[in-house]
Amino acid sequence: MHLEKIISLANQNSELRFLAMVRSLRAAGCNLPVWVIPYDEHKFNLPENCIWWEMPLITEWIKNNNLWPAFKKIQCLTEHNYQFVDSDIIFLKNPESILKQFTGFVTCCTHWNNPNHTFTKETLAYLKEKTTIWQKLVFNSGQWACDEKLFEESEMINFCERQFVDTLFTRNYLYKDQAGINILVNVKASKITNITLPPYNVESSWAGDYTNNFKQYWVNEDTKPYLLHWAGCAMYTNRAVDCLFTKYLSEREKILWNDQVQIEFTKQKKFLTRLFKGLREIKNTVLSISMDN
Repeated sequence: MHLEKIISLANQNSELRFLAMVRSLRAAGCNLPVWVIPYDEHKFNLPENCIWWEMPLITEWIKNNNLWPAFKKIQCLTEHNYQFVDSDIIFLKNPESILKQFTGFVTCCTHWNNPNHTFTKETLAYLKEKTTIWQKLVFNSGQWACDEKLFEESEMINFCERQFVDTLFTRNYLYKDQAGINILVNVKASKITNITLPPYNVESSWAGDYTNNFKQYWVNEDTKPYLLHWAGCAMYTNRAVDCLFTKYLSEREKILWNDQVQIEFTKQKKFLTRLFKGLREIKNTVLSISMDN
C-alpha cells in the first residue's frame, strides 16, 4: 500500500484532539496531507497541509436521512491509498512505513475479541455466510487503511438505499456508523487484514486495554501498534497511557483541555444523578406494587 493521504473527521469540539493527532503524525515522520471531513458546521482553522474535505452529495444525503454525522466517513470508500483515523488517535509510528507491506483493507484493532456493535442481526447473517471465523472481518470504524476504491459516490448511496437498509439507516446509539461501515467494506473489499491477528500479532491499539504500565507491552518494536485509539474510553482518566495524548498539547492547550474535562465531568455527574434517581423511583414503585399485592 502506497499511502497518499491521511483522512480524519473533526469539528470545533474535537479540535484539541485533532491537533494532537496531527502533531503525533508529523512527529512520527509522516508529512502526507490530511483531509478532514467536517463532522458538522462547526469548523476551525486547520494546521498546515490539512484541508476540509466535503462531498456534497453524501453530506446532503446523510442530512436528509437524519443519519449519524459520523457516517460521513463513507466518503473514504470512494478513495484509495489512504489511512482514516478519528481525531482521538495518536500515531506511534509512521503509517507509511508500516502499511507499505499490505494490500487491500487493513485495520489494527481488537474488535474480533469483542465484536459487539460492529454488526446487526441482518449483517451478521451475511458475515456468517462468508466464513465461520467472521470475527476476523469486523473492525472499529474509527481507524483503517485501504488502497482500493470500493464505491463510486452514487453507487454507494444506491446500495445503502437498497440493501441492509435497517443497518445503514440506523439511528441506534449502540451502532452509530460502525455496523454500516463494516458491512459496506465486507461487501466490496477484496481482502481484509487485521494486523493484531496472526501472523503479525500486533499489540492492541485500544487505549482501554492499557490500565497500567503500557510500556511493558511494547518492548518488541515489531509488535508495538503504530497508532493508539481511545475509541469510547475517556482521554482524561489519569491512566499512564493518556500522557501520550497530552504531551502533544501546548501549556495553553492543556489548560483548555482541563476546562473541557471539568465540563465533561459535570455533565456525567448530572447524568448519573438523574439515572440513579430514576432507578430509585422504579425500585420504589416495584416494591410498592409488590406490597399491595
